[in-house]
Amino acid sequence: MKVRSKLADIDFEFGRFEYKKDHLIVHSHPSQAMQSKVYVSPNDVVSALGKALVQPMVWVYLLGFPFFLVRYRRRHARKKVENK
Repeated sequence: MKVRSKLADIDFEFGRFEYKKDHLIVHSHPSQAMQSKVYVSPNDVVSALGKALVQPMVWVYLLGFPFFLVRYRRRHARKKVENK
């Protein structure tokens, strides 16, 4: 996952998940140079789902996800072969 902001551009790779005091805590993968944690509250989940589900492009993405996944993996496999 890529996170882009004015402060930094970060490639975030999921590490372990933890539950603490009603929050889901998502840790970055240990191999990442910049370690980070994302704290997700129950209100965050409700808000994100509410905002996402009213957007038509989210539905298009979800319905097309199997196609997008296969296409993405094929492109990256091709890039690895070309870069050898």
